[in-house]
Amino acid sequence: MRAFIGLFCMVAFGFSSKHGLSQTTVVIDVDTTMTVYQVFSLIKKQTGSTFLYDYEMFKGAPAIRLQKGRIRTGDLLDKIKGTGDFRYAYTEDKTVIFSRAKKKMPTAVTETTPDAQQLRVSGTITDPNGMPLPGVNIIVKDAKRGTMSDPDGKYDIRVNPSDVLVFSYVGFKKQEQAVNGQEVLDVVMEEDVSALDEVVVNAGYYTVKEKEKTGSISKITSQDIETQPVTNVLEAAIGRMPGVQITQNTGVPGGGFTVQIRGQNSLRTDDGANQPLYIVDGVPFSATFVGGALSNMIGGSNPLNSINPSDIESIEVLKDADATAIYGSRGANGVVLITTKQGYGKEGKTRIDIDIQSGIGKVADFLDMLNTEQYLEMRREAFANDKMEPTESNAPELLVWDQNRDNDWQKELIGGTAYITNLQTSVSGGNDQTSFRLGGGLYKETTVYPGDFGYKRISGSLNLNHWSKDRKFQMMFSINYVSGNNELSYNDVTRYAILLPPNTPEFLDDNNELVWPEAMTYNPYAFLRQKYNANTNNLVSNLQLNYQLIPDLYLKTRLGYTKLDQDEIYINPKSTFYPASTAQSSSQFNDTKIKTWIIEPQIEYIKDFGNSKLSILGGATFQEDLRKNSRFNATGFSNEALLESIEAASSITSPPNLSNDIQYRYSAVFGRVNYTLKDRYILNLTGRRDGSSRFGPGKRFANFGAVGAAWIFSNENFLQNFSFLSYGKLRGSYGTTGNDRIDDYGYLDSWGPSQYPYKGENGLEPTGLFNPDYVWERNVKLEGALELGFLNDRIFIQASYYHNRSDNQLLRMPLPSSVGFSSVQGNLPATVQNTGWEVEFNSTNIKDQDFTWASAFNLTVPRNKLIDFPGIENTSYANQYEVGKSLYVQKLYHFLGVDPETGTYQVEDLNEDGVLSPTFDYQGLKEIAQDFYGGFQNNFTYKNWQLNIFFQFVRQTGRNYLFGGFSPPGYRLNNQPDIVMDRWQNQGDVLDIQKFTQSTASEAGQSYYLNLRRSDAMISDASFIRLKNVSIHYMLPKTTAQKIGIRNCRFYIQGQNLLTFTNFLGMNPENQNLASLPPLRKILGGVQLSF
Repeated sequence: MRAFIGLFCMVAFGFSSKHGLSQTTVVIDVDTTMTVYQVFSLIKKQTGSTFLYDYEMFKGAPAIRLQKGRIRTGDLLDKIKGTGDFRYAYTEDKTVIFSRAKKKMPTAVTETTPDAQQLRVSGTITDPNGMPLPGVNIIVKDAKRGTMSDPDGKYDIRVNPSDVLVFSYVGFKKQEQAVNGQEVLDVVMEEDVSALDEVVVNAGYYTVKEKEKTGSISKITSQDIETQPVTNVLEAAIGRMPGVQITQNTGVPGGGFTVQIRGQNSLRTDDGANQPLYIVDGVPFSATFVGGALSNMIGGSNPLNSINPSDIESIEVLKDADATAIYGSRGANGVVLITTKQGYGKEGKTRIDIDIQSGIGKVADFLDMLNTEQYLEMRREAFANDKMEPTESNAPELLVWDQNRDNDWQKELIGGTAYITNLQTSVSGGNDQTSFRLGGGLYKETTVYPGDFGYKRISGSLNLNHWSKDRKFQMMFSINYVSGNNELSYNDVTRYAILLPPNTPEFLDDNNELVWPEAMTYNPYAFLRQKYNANTNNLVSNLQLNYQLIPDLYLKTRLGYTKLDQDEIYINPKSTFYPASTAQSSSQFNDTKIKTWIIEPQIEYIKDFGNSKLSILGGATFQEDLRKNSRFNATGFSNEALLESIEAASSITSPPNLSNDIQYRYSAVFGRVNYTLKDRYILNLTGRRDGSSRFGPGKRFANFGAVGAAWIFSNENFLQNFSFLSYGKLRGSYGTTGNDRIDDYGYLDSWGPSQYPYKGENGLEPTGLFNPDYVWERNVKLEGALELGFLNDRIFIQASYYHNRSDNQLLRMPLPSSVGFSSVQGNLPATVQNTGWEVEFNSTNIKDQDFTWASAFNLTVPRNKLIDFPGIENTSYANQYEVGKSLYVQKLYHFLGVDPETGTYQVEDLNEDGVLSPTFDYQGLKEIAQDFYGGFQNNFTYKNWQLNIFFQFVRQTGRNYLFGGFSPPGYRLNNQPDIVMDRWQNQGDVLDIQKFTQSTASEAGQSYYLNLRRSDAMISDASFIRLKNVSIHYMLPKTTAQKIGIRNCRFYIQGQNLLTFTNFLGMNPENQNLASLPPLRKILGGVQLSF
């Protein structure tokens, strides 16, 4: 990967008109005609640059006509290149190397006749992993001659026996090798950590060098993604970027994720209110769940599953005002930029890559539940405590079922093995004008549930990049298409796997037919036969056109189109109902279509003044989203085999008040001015004026902007003697963004079909009130950061502090009951504050020719607070939030433990009036939030072996098993965690678990529901450290691979979610949902081949 980055930089600097040298200008005094050699002399005289070339190469080349005036150096070099079949590349010291455009570089000759004693030196240049490096500059020290390595890393050059060769390549340290009469000289280049840090990062509308950015941008690359067996790009980023909190909601393939960037800004918790903006190859991408009303199990399919992780080159997350303000209202919650892989062309070669992997997934940890002996003891004690006698109807476990049966329902219902198969292939190639990449993939994953369930994804992608010969025009085109099928159970049976008594009889007979044991009204296998199927087709396309109008001035246009179609079916066969039920078979059909188009014309001016640089960008955005949704409930099927066909139903209805067609329009103008002085003082100004159709007339437009500044103090003269400090920068930003994440057309009166017909006819009834006066929610962001590099950036530290406030909250305003509506959309004067510290630490601990050890650490310490909400006591939010405390604080009774005398749960009577009341006795003492989170990565490389280890860690509180749907310990048909056996039994016992009860109406039953379940006892430590990823790779030696006819061959084993260390009282500390399947432990093996 580092070799590829270096090659990319060389090609980009060699051919991009934006290279520093090419941006300089040369003055032509009069109209004239010059030879190639005269042009070289002219450029050298005015710019100080040096040229390396074979003198014989340009003999006979046509003369070049030049007009009076100023001309860019890059244009002059292109004119020379156009006189024949030539190419050129830059080195880091203003040297330009010209050669013929063919596989093997001709050797440059001296200006004098070669010494008769000269010898020809040849060799191969490789990186530390043995990969050949094409395009390495080889120069004879103190002489004006040299050559370049060919695509296989080979070179040859005529030198004197006492000469010294200098090898240089972007991303690697410059090396000097004495010839000493040797005819073969192989060189292994050493990576230059500081040079690699100069790789540019994507900031959306522009790119910026990592060390010159004024905003907060975090990044992961394809190298990070490829080591992880993931189906969703978001899973690959968990724990790897500071300030980015990603939670996996379920272990079911195709399930959803929750993302928050630097905390919760909006009081609204509905879907999308706090979600970031997703941009895929420059095109906005909807990441909100689709079809969630049907898919109870996974909360709807996450559209980001429709992006193949193998097609992704990088993911950048924009966090502060400087980075996000140029996106205006769309960037209020941060921006996630996803860039897909591009083609690369070198000497017209075509490359084929194949990646095949296969593996398994299993639930890593189960809850420790009561076995049959313990469960029966609990039940008998519960009856004794309540002074009740068990009967066959209220205690089948004691009187009807097998007392010796001890079944582990967790292993039976969620303890299966998920089988994973992943095949990815790509073809890429091109030349110095055109490059392409064509990719395709097939991914299949089954589930851990009994039955034939699974997820399948077929993907295809095409990326095309073309330059005109004069390199003034560029076209970039990308299209990604994914077709996915998710076939699951409508219900997640995880909850039943936990709650079922261990001696419950089987739910299937010998013929695999459903049976209902005595006193059981539900059957988990029946739920597994109530199937849910979702077919998703997703298209993302992008076309970008760039043209250099005049020197330093560029026109750009970006056109994007996305289309997401999802068809869902949920079948509910009568055969899966409890036999006494009179309900009939039914099906639900849902069809969702989302289309987005966007046009963004832009103009950019880039000027290099020598000791300063100026960049000005202006543009506009025109976007439209069209969302169509249809939903039908169907009954009256003649048999269950027809349940998936809506035409076979005799009765079809549609839910009332369903919004079938929604149109969202958005437009904006934006601009950016960036000025850099002496490579140390940087100022960045961004601004945007947004217009959104989600607001009423006169309220649709708003202005947003930001200022960012940076001081690279390590470039100051007074620090040049501090050799240990290789880099130092202070940066800061301040600005505003907006938020329009609300329902479309909520400012209008809305009507829908009445549910109550009059004289056989359905009329209309109001569903929403008119309010055209609400305006944009506003986010004000402030950040300061310090970046330090030591020992040539072998140690790199970045620390930042952010302070964000969101006000003018877009919420449902409460209304008096006399109005007929409980609320109306509007602005409430509440202010939410998010602050925090982010720290990143990267180090290269050991680095030699055979062994490398590098580490990366990130830490986020977030804090959240509701700092203002005038009149909150008059709203329904008074029961949920408290001014001066975190939004995550839970207002509950304060738990006091078990009363030693009565054996029942006790909570604090705050106002001591003898009556427990949520209004007067709830307290906000505990919050469900993360105190800090982060990740720790270690990468080891030894010769052809590579080992990557990544730990995710979170310090947090969360809801424990008491919130998971359990009944009081001792209640019928309800198993319990084994910790309940440490319970109160006699007066004077001081324990945390009350006495057993088999009744919800008993004193113990009432204290469970009215005291414990409403208290902060449900909130406890949910911290965890998770061995998130381990990957082991072996690269076949280059010589061995070539012998069997391949370019590269790599074998690997990858593991995900391998170990979790936690004291959490539940199944999954990540999302604390007892009814949701936890993320699976996955182990896969595979091979990557390149031809």
